[in-house]
Amino acid sequence: MVRPCRAPALLAISALVACAERKTVAPTAQPLPPASDAQAAPTAAIGPIDAGYQGPWLGATVLQAPVLSEMESERNKESKVVRLGYLRYGEKVPAFGEARKQPNCPEGWYELLAGGFVCGRYATLDLEHPKFRDAHAPDLDGSLPYTYGANLANGTPLYRSVPSRAQRIKLEPWLVKPKKPKPADDDDPYAATGPDAGSDSTSDDDIPWWERETPDGGPPAVTLDDLQENEWPMERRMVKGFFLSLDRQFPAGGTTWWKTVGGLIAPFERIFVSKPVTEFHGVWLGRDDGSYATKNVAARRVDKLPVAFVMNGRGHRWTLDESRKHPSTVAGQIDHFEAVGLTGTTASAAGYEFWETDEGWWLRAIDATKTEPGPPPPSLGEHEKWIDVNLKRQTLVAFEGQTPAFTTVVSSGRNEHETPTGTFRIREKHIAATMHADTATDGPYSIEDVPYIEYFNAGYALHGAFWHGAFGNVKSHGCVNLSPWDAKGLFAWTDPQLPEGWHGVLATKDRPGTRVLVHGKGPGTCEGPDTTACEDQ
Repeated sequence: MVRPCRAPALLAISALVACAERKTVAPTAQPLPPASDAQAAPTAAIGPIDAGYQGPWLGATVLQAPVLSEMESERNKESKVVRLGYLRYGEKVPAFGEARKQPNCPEGWYELLAGGFVCGRYATLDLEHPKFRDAHAPDLDGSLPYTYGANLANGTPLYRSVPSRAQRIKLEPWLVKPKKPKPADDDDPYAATGPDAGSDSTSDDDIPWWERETPDGGPPAVTLDDLQENEWPMERRMVKGFFLSLDRQFPAGGTTWWKTVGGLIAPFERIFVSKPVTEFHGVWLGRDDGSYATKNVAARRVDKLPVAFVMNGRGHRWTLDESRKHPSTVAGQIDHFEAVGLTGTTASAAGYEFWETDEGWWLRAIDATKTEPGPPPPSLGEHEKWIDVNLKRQTLVAFEGQTPAFTTVVSSGRNEHETPTGTFRIREKHIAATMHADTATDGPYSIEDVPYIEYFNAGYALHGAFWHGAFGNVKSHGCVNLSPWDAKGLFAWTDPQLPEGWHGVLATKDRPGTRVLVHGKGPGTCEGPDTTACEDQ
């Protein structure tokens, strides 16, 4: 049974549904990758439009400023206006400087150089406007657009404003050490005795959910709706493992706080900030140093498929005798995530399948995975872009017509969260957006500003995952997880292209999204109680 995740409505951009899973985090300032990595992650689609451009610039002053095809309100059902995308506060776009006032937007409509219109109610030409100046724009240089923090304990509050000391003690009772119980008086003849003596009259209903014991130490039995709070100034509470996108830390009320990108406030001591689990990226074919440099293997050029990715960092290189029946190890181990070109020749020896590499040595099949794309989609243009996702191999290959351009390993949906197969198109792209949901086996989860999301089938998307490094293995709640660098590079490559300064873009009839073909079955999936999703696979 597939249980896609959900995301909050994005100013009616669409009823977004999302998929994500458990976590780790990213630093405040993301370092640039080595030169080879920079070559492996093109960013032209989200980079500067023109270094010599002098303005004017239009800055967004709300979380989402819609970009529309006409100077019309989307609420007018008779209008044929199309939403093209949106801006986020802190981001600026090249625009024509004259506002065109209309009854549906008294502040005036601004036309963007990239096309489309934004109502002045949501944006300004004054880049010193506090709602623009004080906002945190995404970092488009590193692998992640924001800094991320993991919540360390159940019950951590998110505040709308900095609470007073009295409010904190009430809403965060763990800040005050509990009083020690009085010692038992064995000499007191009036002391209560019997089976009810000393019993705690507090029922489970009186114990906050974050203090209750859970079976086998599993997730708390709460839903996202249960986490909402009505007591000012709290907005909601968090479950351990929730992720926040962080703007900055600041002192107030004698302590330190985190301000989130969304404008809420979290206790500093309950948020852990860390780097992504891995800097891995896939292979941009035909480029010098196009592969990922591992501990013992330098980045190299790979020109064609098939490509193998090492999944066992304790494996070996092998040679085969002339009969190809007797393998021998070569000095040195292979590295996890090492990428190598294959000749396509295979052999069976000593009970193992071996793949011949373009460097002349042999790789055991059990130590790696390899690209096996399916047939291209019908009516494919000569240079049309499309993406093949092989769930069995946990690989992705991006093509331009018949020519492969990029390949990597991914993490698709694990058992009972299988990624649906079929042929789709990318529907919308977001530099970052929140994903959260309630799941029966995992409890609720929430990850703010999941990076570089590309929705291709309802709530299923290609997106970056900084909270794990298990690429090449099923892991997700249904989406196709990529490493942060891969997600960013693929985001820049696919259509529709994201114009300068936009935070999200939607495919249209005139700007269709890149086709995505998903096939196969993930290893170990469809073994749960409901296997109907895989009966035809």
